[in-house]
Amino acid sequence: MEFQKKPRLTPNEIRLLILIGFVAVIVASVLIGVNIGLSRSVQGGGEFFVAWQGARGLLLDLVVRVVNFFENLPNFLRNSTASTTSQPGIANPYTVLVANQTQQLVYGRAAQPGENPYFLTIPLSLLPFYFPFALIADPLTARGLWLILNEGALVATVVLVVRLIEWSPRRLFLIVFFLLSIFSFYSVSALIDGTPAILLCLLYFGILYALQNQQDELAGALMALAFFRWEVGLFFLTLVVWRVYFEKRFGVFYGFGMLTIVLLIVSFLMNPGWVIPFLQSSLTDLRADYGFTSISILLRLWPAFNMHFIWIIPVSLILLLGFEWYASRGRDFHHFIWTCCITLAITPLIGFRTDLSNLVVLFPGLALIFATVVERWRHGYWLDGLLYLIVLFLPWGFFIRSVIFQSQFYQDLLSVFFPIFLSASLYWTRWWFIRPPRTWLDHVRSSRP
Repeated sequence: MEFQKKPRLTPNEIRLLILIGFVAVIVASVLIGVNIGLSRSVQGGGEFFVAWQGARGLLLDLVVRVVNFFENLPNFLRNSTASTTSQPGIANPYTVLVANQTQQLVYGRAAQPGENPYFLTIPLSLLPFYFPFALIADPLTARGLWLILNEGALVATVVLVVRLIEWSPRRLFLIVFFLLSIFSFYSVSALIDGTPAILLCLLYFGILYALQNQQDELAGALMALAFFRWEVGLFFLTLVVWRVYFEKRFGVFYGFGMLTIVLLIVSFLMNPGWVIPFLQSSLTDLRADYGFTSISILLRLWPAFNMHFIWIIPVSLILLLGFEWYASRGRDFHHFIWTCCITLAITPLIGFRTDLSNLVVLFPGLALIFATVVERWRHGYWLDGLLYLIVLFLPWGFFIRSVIFQSQFYQDLLSVFFPIFLSASLYWTRWWFIRPPRTWLDHVRSSRP
C-alpha cells in the first residue's frame, strides 16, 4: 500500500498563514492593551483582587517551602540535625490582612458599612485556578488579563447555549446577541467587579451541554469546579444532582468524586489546616452588610408589608421550584434546560444575600426566550428586538438615575428587574418551549424535511 505524501504548502498558502498569524497577534495585542488600560482606569475588581491576593500569598509560600526543602536536602541525607534555614509558616489566604489589602486596592481605604469587605470565600481546592494570574506581580495587569478571560467566557457561553437549545438565529441577530452578552449592565458589572460568576455561568451550561451529549464524567468534573459561589448556584446544582440520580447516571458522580478528591488532596498538601479558616472567613462574609436581599428590597418598596408576611413570597417561590422540578422529572432535555433557567432566575428572589454582578448567570435564559419568540410568532424578530432594547437600556437607565439622584429606589429596581423580567418571560414562553407543537400549522412545519 502506497502512502501519498502530504503536499507542501504553496507560496500563497504560506503568505495567507503568515497574514492570519500577524492579524491574530495584532488583535491579541490590542485586546490585552485595551483591557489593561481599562483595569488601570476603571475602579473595582475587588472580587478578583481578593482571590489574587490569596493565591499569590499561597503561591509564594509554596515556592519558599520548595526552595528550603532542596537547600536542606543535603543535610537531611547526611542525617544532620542542624537546620540552616528555618521553616516558613504556611500562608493562610483567609486572614483579615488579605481582605484589608484588597480594600486598599479597591477603595484606597478600609471598607465602610454597606461596602463589600472582600473576605476570601473561595475554597482552597479551587484557589489554584488563580495561580497563573498570581504569577503577575502587578495586580492591575493581572486584572486586565482576567478581563480578557471573562470576556471570552461570555462569548463562549452564548455559543454553548445556542447549541444547547438547537437554535439557528439569523447572523445579524446572533451578532447583536453576542454584543448584549458583553455590554448589558449586569455583564459590565460582573466584568468590572472581577467576580467568578461569569466563569460559573460557563460551567453551569457546560454541565448541561455535557449531560445532553452523554459525557457524564465530564459533567461531574465540571460540577466539581462549580463551587465558587454557593448563593448563586446552590439550587441549580441541587436540581442537576436530583436529575442525575433520577436517571441513574452515576458516571456523573464518578467524575465529580475523582476530581474533587484530587483537588482536596492537593489543597491539604498546600495547607492542611485550611478548612477552619475558610469557614470562619465565609461566616464573617455572610454577616457583612453589603449587597442586597429580595426581602429587604420588598420591605423598602412596600413598607406596609409585615416582616412575617413578606416571607410568604420566598416560601412560595421555593414551593414553585419544587413543583417545576417534579414536573421536569422524566421529561425531555428541553424541559430540563427550561427548569434550570427558571431555577437560576428565581434564586436571587428567594432571599439569599447576593450582588448585582452575580446576576450575570441569568443571562443565558434570554436565549430561550428569544428562540421561542422567533419560532412561534410570525414577527418574532421584531418582538425580540423590543425585548432586546428593554434588557439592554432599562437597567442602564435605572443605574444612571440611581447615580444622578442618589436614589435607593432605582437601585432596588435595578437589583430585582432582571430576575423578575426573566422569570416572567420564561413563564410566558414556557408552553411553547417545553411542549410539542399544538396547532395544525406547527405540525406541518415540524414535519417538513
